[in-house]
Amino acid sequence: MVAVALVHSTALMTERLPEKPPAWLTRGERTFAYPYKDWRKPRVWCLAFFTDRHARYERRRIIGVGGVFPGRRSGTYERALLARDFTALRVPLPLVNLEGAMGASRRFLKDDGRLSPAAGDNLLAAIRHLRPELNETLDGLENSLGANPPTGREGEQRSFEKDAMGTVMETFGADRDPLEAWQQPLSGDDPRSRSVPFIEGMPDLRQIEDQQIVHDYLRFPGMEGEDAVQVGWRIYRRSSESHHRLFVYNANRTNAETVMGVDMIYVNEHARSVAMVQYKRMRQSGPGWVYWHDATGERELKRMETVDYQCKAEDEWARTSQQRTTLGDPRLIPTPSMVKLCRTTPFMMNSAALIPGMYLTREHFQELLQRPEADGPSGGTRIVEESVPRYLNNTTFTTLLRDGWIGTRGTGWDYVIDLIRESLSANGPGSVVVGMHRSEVPPGNRRVN
Repeated sequence: MVAVALVHSTALMTERLPEKPPAWLTRGERTFAYPYKDWRKPRVWCLAFFTDRHARYERRRIIGVGGVFPGRRSGTYERALLARDFTALRVPLPLVNLEGAMGASRRFLKDDGRLSPAAGDNLLAAIRHLRPELNETLDGLENSLGANPPTGREGEQRSFEKDAMGTVMETFGADRDPLEAWQQPLSGDDPRSRSVPFIEGMPDLRQIEDQQIVHDYLRFPGMEGEDAVQVGWRIYRRSSESHHRLFVYNANRTNAETVMGVDMIYVNEHARSVAMVQYKRMRQSGPGWVYWHDATGERELKRMETVDYQCKAEDEWARTSQQRTTLGDPRLIPTPSMVKLCRTTPFMMNSAALIPGMYLTREHFQELLQRPEADGPSGGTRIVEESVPRYLNNTTFTTLLRDGWIGTRGTGWDYVIDLIRESLSANGPGSVVVGMHRSEVPPGNRRVN
């Protein structure tokens, strides 16, 4: 069942909505400032009927239909409102013509925002009855906006990609709200839907001039893509006035049924620092949760160990040769590779929450695998959730990463960039989310001379 909303269009919406969306808005979504008012929770994509906002209710008319998502408050009196798939009515429909069919719900016609389920059903049925020529358009909107969340292995994969996206945004200091507006980029029946990057289902909220977008897009290595690799990307700012920009890239190169895992890479260009996280699934075993380490996990662990060893070697060389790039720039964790152990979680639509989990350094993860209790009762190597004595939670990890206490120092920058390029290639992991923080402002807890 799809949520239904009534939107009294602003002057700018009345002017711009009928126009064809710019080509760079791949999903046709546009963001408008809209008078703030509390909408019914949870915040979801709604099938919306747009009015001309005439001052007198008796003369107010529905001028179009489309989809909307209510963003959070963007000022004292305004909120951001995402709109897409707008179709103008050839002949506007007066609201007073709907009162009889709406019954007791007619009072909602004078209001705006998401309607109650009963009022929404009544409004939708009344418009279908009065304007049967809209049925095909309304069917398409209901199918796209009321799409079911991905399930099974694909749902698990999407959950980890979503968590990686949310962690990158949280570390950067941006709102995770766009995660709530995620929609399946393609129909769930389309086999290609399982290989489309998660980020393609997120709204376009670019606030940078087209030429600047193209310039920065081409600066990042590996973004030309390769065969069998689909790359999606977005740009975020902390606020419209902020000089901090976050470039997020999401590559997916294979069917979600067969991928080995998700990597998250966070790059702070100012600090010339990088941190990488490998996601690991924990499965329920009796009353508890267990991660089982297999040959695939061992290969991934060796890959991380090689990366850490190379970064340590270059860091030691810089220290002994008195390179100024690293002096006085300490890290609590100076190597880039980490692991996040997560419970297997179904994909949740209309939610920006991060998956609860345990962040471990690569060394700590290896130590847990070598303990006597890691031996399974029938063979195999495991980590039992309740046996992990210490770990970083989401809040601690993102805080330390944001302030530059986790990740490499300025050494090995070229080596790290080569790793990112490889991660976005056909030889990379099943899915990778790369966040690049660009700013002239250094990370927190640093003295600025």
